[in-house]
Amino acid sequence: MSSKEIFALRKQGRIAEALEMARAEYQKDTDDIWFLRAYAWPLYDHVKQLVDAYEAKRLSPTALNERMTPYMREFARMGNPLRGDSAFSQMIRLAGKASKDWNDFLAFAKWAGINDFAEEDKANFVNEQGKNIDSLKTRFTRAICRETVTKATTSQADQVLISWGQKILEEALQDAPNDQWLNYYQSKLHLAHGESDLAIKHLASVLRRQSRAAWTWGLLGEILENIRPDDAITCFAYATQLAREEQEVAKVRIRLAQNLSLAGRFNEAAKQASLALQYREQQGFKVPQELQQLLASYWCQQSIANQSMADLPKAEKAAHALMQEMNRRNLTYTVGVIDHINAEKGLTYVATGAETGCGLPHHKFPGIRELAPGTLVEVAHAVPEGPPQDWRISEAKELAGLCQSFTGSLVRQEGKDFAFIRSTPNDIFVPPMLAKRFEPGQTHNVSCLAIRRTNKQGKTGWRAVNVDRELSTGSPQSDIEQ
Repeated sequence: MSSKEIFALRKQGRIAEALEMARAEYQKDTDDIWFLRAYAWPLYDHVKQLVDAYEAKRLSPTALNERMTPYMREFARMGNPLRGDSAFSQMIRLAGKASKDWNDFLAFAKWAGINDFAEEDKANFVNEQGKNIDSLKTRFTRAICRETVTKATTSQADQVLISWGQKILEEALQDAPNDQWLNYYQSKLHLAHGESDLAIKHLASVLRRQSRAAWTWGLLGEILENIRPDDAITCFAYATQLAREEQEVAKVRIRLAQNLSLAGRFNEAAKQASLALQYREQQGFKVPQELQQLLASYWCQQSIANQSMADLPKAEKAAHALMQEMNRRNLTYTVGVIDHINAEKGLTYVATGAETGCGLPHHKFPGIRELAPGTLVEVAHAVPEGPPQDWRISEAKELAGLCQSFTGSLVRQEGKDFAFIRSTPNDIFVPPMLAKRFEPGQTHNVSCLAIRRTNKQGKTGWRAVNVDRELSTGSPQSDIEQ
């Protein structure tokens, strides 16, 4: 097989001839990797021309589908031995670029899978403009998840492909539970299945990061439509007020108008329907049936005729209140104990384990600064490793193995500003701030509340956070075994 001839033709720009030669000389069971590469690259050239034209809007989605599918099917028939090769990676990249409008994308993606990327395709990189770009594997996986969710709501969906795509989404979320796009797609999938609570749970993490993005509020409005219609209106309204481009909320305005009309807010509904029509007329787009129905309604025609259409009030305040409520509902609380207060940094540190904990900034949680070390609290997180979102005082009195009460004999050596409490089975370190209350060279019978922590040297032990004097004796320190 003449791979050199094929490569030479391609180098000369004669890609059609190169492809024809490859097709003529291809043998189904060949393991000649250089010939397969020679075959794959002219296929890539043809597909790239199509995708470039599509991205430049010189090629319609219909034409893209008609012309791209045969090439990609051809590649799938001969390309298995090329997994991990650069030709394989580049075909995957083109497939991802066309994924939104290429109907056979999921079928191709299932063949390709997500486990045969070259190592460089698994790593993020910085492009020529200095922008951080997610890895090819990440982008391809997200495309699979997006198209799975999109097609899951259609009656013509291939259920085998949908099931496969849902599995990919589940696995991707396990690997990257904080990925905003994966959570967004999972939220949409739960919405499609009528699982509102789960849809809200996954969208909440996205909304915290994209609180000023129209698309997040649009989806929240869809989730709340049937269960909290007034809040849905707030979400849709806020989406339209955040949108930078009208195309971002072209569909949202229709849903907003529908919900406003159901709430009897006809003048506001008419204004939104009118704006939705105006955008489509300007762009030369077809007017969908649901918008036609709104415009044909008696109340809409009357509002337009009477020039009584009304703008919506600002929705920002109500939207933020809704987001706070949603956040609290989706938080996970963990019991911990106030370990110390860092006045210089303006935060209270809460220990949740010997080596774990988090700081609560006073400017964000002003009430926490009033609580003393040793107070048991519950700190809320949206995600395990995320920042604290809320806190509350715990009903618990002690945390076994972390925060406990002890009794014992406090010993402070001469010349030392710290002390130890001899207790069974643990000795408890008393820091200088607490130890200075006790005279050195004496034994003091005390009770204390202590926290078990690991210090910077890696040693784990108990440290007192408060000490109560029970009975003082004058026993000389020499009688105390060190």
